[in-house]
Amino acid sequence: MDQETRETLNIEEPEQESAQARASEPKRKGGSRRAKLVEVRNRFCRGVRSAFDSVAAFFLKIWAVVGPVCKKIGHGVAVAGRAAWKVIGPACRKLWQWIKPGILFLGNKVKAGAAYLTTRFKGLNKAMQIGIGAVSGSLVLLIIALMISAHVSRTAMLAAQATPDNVLPVVSETEAPTAAPTASPIPEPMKGEIMKKGDDSPTVAIVQTRLMELGYMDSDEPTEHFGSITEAALVRFQKHNDLKADGQLGETTWVLLMNEGVQECVIRDGDEGDDVADIQNRLYELGYLAKNYITGTYGEKTSAAVSDFQKANSIASTGMVGHDTLDVLYADDVVGNFFSKGEVNDTIATYQERLKKLGYLVDSYKVKGKMDDATITAIRKFQDNNDLTPDGCLGPTTMAAMDSKDAKAYTLKLGMKGSEVKAVQKRLKALGYLKSNSQVNGYYGEATEDAVEEFQRRNNLSADGTVGPKTLEKLNSSSAKKAAATPKPTAKPKATPKPTKRASTKTTKAGSKATAKAKATAKAKATAKAKATAKPKATSKPVSTTKKGVEKLIAIAESKIGCSYSSGAKGPERFDCSGFVYYCMKQAGFSGGYMTSRTWRSCSRYPRITSMSQIKRGDILVFKGNSMATGHVGIYLGGGKMIDASSGAGQVRITNSVLSGSYWKQHFLMAYRIG
Repeated sequence: MDQETRETLNIEEPEQESAQARASEPKRKGGSRRAKLVEVRNRFCRGVRSAFDSVAAFFLKIWAVVGPVCKKIGHGVAVAGRAAWKVIGPACRKLWQWIKPGILFLGNKVKAGAAYLTTRFKGLNKAMQIGIGAVSGSLVLLIIALMISAHVSRTAMLAAQATPDNVLPVVSETEAPTAAPTASPIPEPMKGEIMKKGDDSPTVAIVQTRLMELGYMDSDEPTEHFGSITEAALVRFQKHNDLKADGQLGETTWVLLMNEGVQECVIRDGDEGDDVADIQNRLYELGYLAKNYITGTYGEKTSAAVSDFQKANSIASTGMVGHDTLDVLYADDVVGNFFSKGEVNDTIATYQERLKKLGYLVDSYKVKGKMDDATITAIRKFQDNNDLTPDGCLGPTTMAAMDSKDAKAYTLKLGMKGSEVKAVQKRLKALGYLKSNSQVNGYYGEATEDAVEEFQRRNNLSADGTVGPKTLEKLNSSSAKKAAATPKPTAKPKATPKPTKRASTKTTKAGSKATAKAKATAKAKATAKAKATAKPKATSKPVSTTKKGVEKLIAIAESKIGCSYSSGAKGPERFDCSGFVYYCMKQAGFSGGYMTSRTWRSCSRYPRITSMSQIKRGDILVFKGNSMATGHVGIYLGGGKMIDASSGAGQVRITNSVLSGSYWKQHFLMAYRIG
């Protein structure tokens, strides 16, 4: 090769390389710009979503105050409207029959006039038709353009998030580094990785968060451990989305799980578990499902029962249970499938007699077998006292409880509120058992419970802190003893002579030997007993019988640490978050039925705390999920600690980050002071 050819090649090769570099540079810049646009869009979406949640939380707090009032007003208006329509309805129908010929006559005249105008102004009519056609065509073109724009935008987004084979992108080692790394729109697990039960990874926290957003897991602070609850949630997600239900996180499951268009979880045909059994049991209580269909498997009968329930309660009849249906199942104003208000039946009369005998209906009440307001109120009180959902429905569970020899007579106890409680407090105040007027507030708290116990001891009654028929009779009698006078401080006793040194030494040595021997004996007995009763894994611990109120509540809650989490479970060894709070309150003697984590938001039974800085030991904490559609509840222990049934941890545990961490602060809605 001659010198001239070599020189030519030496010149052309650098030029070719430079051209290739210039050609690839716009692609890298274009990709970087696209990634930045995706990042900006995602930040904007997250900001909008956060703002929406904040606004929703604000209006929810307002609604929690005015909602019950509006409900009562709406119910009253509806009742009044129905009553009014019964009176004026026939008159309106007769009026319509009278004026109908005249309206038809006018309609014919209007039609004739329109025909005349059409023939008179044909040119104008044609021009109007052309104008309307042009406007309609423009609107259609605009809609098509918007659809094309949305499709192009979504295609660009998917191109930025996924490779051509629909797999999350993985950065190659040969790619040139950019000046500043851009955030990925969604977190990326390793390509080809499969995660399963027992794994620990930050990706697990991302998966749990997403499952909580969609309702497949109860809302909670996510963890990095892939446990049985995460596995069960993934299995249900895979079943609902026609994937292989193996409970493992592969690329296909990941991509679909992170898809913005994926549907939220509803309990439907084919689902199994404690939550399904819980729904079936509640449908049985309300009279929509036969007892032999409480199987824990969601089948055709359950779907039909849910559909009937939804129709009766003015919910969209889908036959599937979502958050709204679940909340109404446990609402105070739920519509059952048994005796409705105003109905007359011999069965109603039978249970009215039973309610009178138990003290829920006054002796002067006349039994007529009609489901009236007094009977519904009495049923609610009975259900409240007998650990049933206080819905006022005379269903099979309530009737069985009334028929039982263990049916509890009417008592006032911890957690109740109303005029009857206030009347008892006034009497206790008059007798000196309550000291201040502020304690006469109509709420049966710990101060009232202590005063009742003191009254019962002073008047030779069983000191259980509840106001039953005997306590109430004694309280209102003229023979009721007043509170004991506070004793005056006694004089300081005279100093006793000090023992001699020799006697003191002998006594000390003898006492030390006796104490050491006693300790050794106690230790040996305790060790022997522990060996004899040792079990592989302890679940519940015994609770001190001397504790009461919120301290008893907390003691019961702490005795359940380590018990497993199960959606829909209410104890005694398995719980979800709302079932755990319900179980502990019931065992501690607090009145009130079961409430879901979302139903707690509109609770009016207990004093409400709206600021996290004011919460105290024993308060029930209420949180929202990543959206307002989900939530979580727990019991505050003080010192920034909370005990709860955690879906993320898969068990009852204590978390220390209520005040120090960001998750709980961001999701806090309210708390309730139950003590």
